[in-house]
Amino acid sequence: MERLLATRIRQRLSESSPLIQVIIGPRQVGKTTALKMALGGRGIYETADYPTPLGFEVVEEWWLKAERSQDRILAIDEIQKISGWSEMVKLLWDRSEGKMRFLVTGSSALLLEKGLKETLAGRYELLHADHWNYREAKEIFGFSLAKYIEFGCYPGSNMFLHDVERWGAYVRDSIVEPAIGRDLLQLHPVDQPALLRQLFGLAVTLPAQRVSLKKLQGELQGKGTLPTLQNYLRLLGDAFLVSGIDKYSKSGFRQRKSSPKIIIHDNALLKAFERPITGPLDPDKLGRYFENTVGARFIEAGWQTFYWKDRDHEVDFVVLGPGGEKWAIEVKLSSPSESELKGLREFTKLYPDFKACLLCLNVKDKYDGITLLDPIDILSLQRV
Repeated sequence: MERLLATRIRQRLSESSPLIQVIIGPRQVGKTTALKMALGGRGIYETADYPTPLGFEVVEEWWLKAERSQDRILAIDEIQKISGWSEMVKLLWDRSEGKMRFLVTGSSALLLEKGLKETLAGRYELLHADHWNYREAKEIFGFSLAKYIEFGCYPGSNMFLHDVERWGAYVRDSIVEPAIGRDLLQLHPVDQPALLRQLFGLAVTLPAQRVSLKKLQGELQGKGTLPTLQNYLRLLGDAFLVSGIDKYSKSGFRQRKSSPKIIIHDNALLKAFERPITGPLDPDKLGRYFENTVGARFIEAGWQTFYWKDRDHEVDFVVLGPGGEKWAIEVKLSSPSESELKGLREFTKLYPDFKACLLCLNVKDKYDGITLLDPIDILSLQRV
């Protein structure tokens, strides 16, 4: 099976006057594989993913090499590792007058997009490489729904799932550590690296849970201020590891003041830090894993994702999707009681333009005015 990303890259390359194609997404989800599949052996492929940053001169060297090639295509992997890359690319792109096809990938949204927006405005298009959804994990690796919820899906790690301890070490050492050590700490101004690592370590113990920043501050050994924690949580989101979603409100001010709800972008990051890692998930933890998977899929698919709480009423996810779709979603392992749906009903009274939805692994009852969603459809959601 070819991921949709490879098809889209190939389509862009076939256009008569393509812009710079920027492929952005997490480590080890298949950006490089999709890029090479789309190239099909054409053009010049180079990588900048080295322990220390390269100088911008290397971009011109590779560019001239591609200009002399038959296909006039240049692809650079992890371009954000090259110091001053965006200024050099702007110079070369403008000089080429559309006669080159140029593609880049990156694993750090903040640094890559900063260079794009500040220097290359109007010259590029973004292509998002998401974490693998359930449909892909099932079709390629034969995952069951339960296995996907527990282990997520990083393709390179799946060969080790027969030995969960080894699998966990791979995820920690080959996915998390490069994302934090290379993509964040080497390339962003982080004054307290130990605090950033602590924040990630704490976040993976709190999937789909609302946590006040003050409580997080109290749990951490470092002396980070609340603005520092907010910034570090944003950096973890830019590395496609952890996002803190806000409370939904028509007042943007109230959203920013809310306690974030922690969503981990792939459940492999949860399981790999479990102690003991080989232990089964109890029902409460399985419920958190399921809810986290749902939230992660909406974030990865590009939906605006929030939660809602007002006194004793709460809704797991409030999502705004393409085409004006508006859903208020409650996530449960099994059929909930009516009392467990009070928050959902209260929200839709206050916001009648939202559709009330229940996402449940095992539904036995019917609920008036609430749409039942298929969890497989949601966990197979991909960016349009």
